[in-house]
Amino acid sequence: MEKTGTWKVLVTAHRQDETAIFEKVNKRFGFLLDYQKEQLTLKNANVLKGYDAVAINAGCEVDREMAAAMHEAGIRYIATRTAGKDHIDKNEIKKYGIKAANVPGYSPNAISEHTVLLILSLLRKMKTQLRRIEEQYFFLNGLRGRELKSMTVGVIGTGRIGTATIQDLSGFGCRILANGHHPNPEVQRLAEQTDLEPLLAQSDIVVLHCPMSEQNYHMIDAEAIQKMKPGALLVNTARGGLVDTKAVYEALKSGRLGGFAMDVYEYEDQTARKDYRGKQLDDLLLASLLAMDQVIFTTHTAFYTDQAIENIVESSLENLDSFFRTGESENEI
Repeated sequence: MEKTGTWKVLVTAHRQDETAIFEKVNKRFGFLLDYQKEQLTLKNANVLKGYDAVAINAGCEVDREMAAAMHEAGIRYIATRTAGKDHIDKNEIKKYGIKAANVPGYSPNAISEHTVLLILSLLRKMKTQLRRIEEQYFFLNGLRGRELKSMTVGVIGTGRIGTATIQDLSGFGCRILANGHHPNPEVQRLAEQTDLEPLLAQSDIVVLHCPMSEQNYHMIDAEAIQKMKPGALLVNTARGGLVDTKAVYEALKSGRLGGFAMDVYEYEDQTARKDYRGKQLDDLLLASLLAMDQVIFTTHTAFYTDQAIENIVESSLENLDSFFRTGESENEI
């Protein structure tokens, strides 16, 4: 058995608000932790030298070149502070004997509650309302909303987060359709299990909670949109690549889609965690979407609650502790 406290771990893409949580949780393990504010890239991968493990987030693409750089630096284990794992090429890290683990079960309520917030914000035209209040324009014209109770919501993906969203939605009294590979009794109790095409055809609101995979890439494309109810709303708090954003933009322009709320964006690596105040966005597609009243965008913050961050940090360090002690982790990718 290896002694955890002898192992050095670099936490990359580290936010200052995480420090106290890492230090508190690490009292259980005694890792030698260092922090790097910058995202880990090939350009700064030399910082890994001398560390046994690295904690990353979804912004770090562990492809063939990054896996080689990690191996050269002596990295043995990767802890990704995310539920998603498509940013890590498991075949490439396997070549170098590097192991990785994710955090599949952190506070699903954080994302489910944010999803409901986005749904209600679209239904009650909150973006327009807030802008008008700032402008001190207080008329009702164009602000008539819709009630969730009278609608059908289709949830694609019935894992922990999808199930939590279904539980939250059930309190509104709306009809819920569910599509997922692993149905559970709770989902079956609260929702109607159905195939994807009937879900798209019958839902007033389509919610994405499925993982990113080669099969799921652009699952909502122009063809899928044509199968949806005219004027339906689309909400994505899962992964940006699930949506063909250009097709969604065209559908919004034509009125085929009635609204789009996203916490994740297909090309978010261009703008995520960057300051564009007073500057013109280079991403013209995102700029065009943001100019639409029927589009709501939150910058990948659905997960960002106090409880969720503590869960993420705790699970990440538990994964590393398990790797160092046994060579395995129950959350291994």
